[in-house]
Amino acid sequence: MFWENLFSSKKTTEESESTAKPAETQEAESLSVSETMIAAAAKKPVLNEDDPDEITELKFTVRFSDCDEHSRLRLSRLFQFTEEAALADAQRKGYGLWNLMNAGYGCVVTRMKLRWNHTPVLGEEIFVSTWAKENYKDKVIYKDYMVRDGRGNILVEGTSSWLLVDMKEMKAVPPSQSPCPVPIVEDREALPEKLDILSMGLFPKVVDQVQGRNTDLDINHHVNHCRYVDWVLDALDRSEIKNRGIRSIQMNYIYQVPLGEKVDIVRFKDSKHHAVLFGMNSEDMKGNPLKARCHFQARIGFSE
Repeated sequence: MFWENLFSSKKTTEESESTAKPAETQEAESLSVSETMIAAAAKKPVLNEDDPDEITELKFTVRFSDCDEHSRLRLSRLFQFTEEAALADAQRKGYGLWNLMNAGYGCVVTRMKLRWNHTPVLGEEIFVSTWAKENYKDKVIYKDYMVRDGRGNILVEGTSSWLLVDMKEMKAVPPSQSPCPVPIVEDREALPEKLDILSMGLFPKVVDQVQGRNTDLDINHHVNHCRYVDWVLDALDRSEIKNRGIRSIQMNYIYQVPLGEKVDIVRFKDSKHHAVLFGMNSEDMKGNPLKARCHFQARIGFSE
């Protein structure tokens, strides 16, 4: 019965991000300060620096180390590419990591979804663009992504939601309070979705256990949100990844995972085209599962 109560109240994005302690504060303390990959500073955006309203775009070449066993771009690496693009976009538009930190604020990504038409392969050149498309009710910033090949074909489309965080109080605040306003690109979007908190399914089963390791941490001293993608995919069967193919992935970030924290990967019964997995705090699960922390949620969309 505890699974029927856990996450039984499905909330929309705007509802869950506007509630006080359970949503905003938890997500504000949450894992992904997505402007944390300083490596992005070394990759210059392919754009007109004289026009700050232009869409930010980064060029990447898919390297051997970026690929899986089938010579395709790893999905976690694709998340990292979008992270670097977000870093570059924020920096050139005045609300970058250090500008916000110096003013006592930060940005955290709370939900993200990518859907692809073609997975880039070894040696392929791709262009990752990103822009902030909406300040929704002065609660959350929606930011979209698009990945194209050298001929302009759309390979991947994505969307994400972000919170502005007062780092002293460790709570989410209205984006209008930011000392560095976020420019909004109107009338342009990649995915017209507002991502929801995921409901738990039937027949839960612990399929894996993971732990935050030294090499998983970013400069925020907790597991980087891109690493969760690897954890989720590792919990799938190799055969289903090969035979069914993955078309999309949605990640909801709830609680950060610090060094040493153990997480149970719980998988529910699949629907026809989707699998839902939750990352539950392993220690909490030994006690009262009703009070166990959920670190993240994932929804995998299959092609077959």
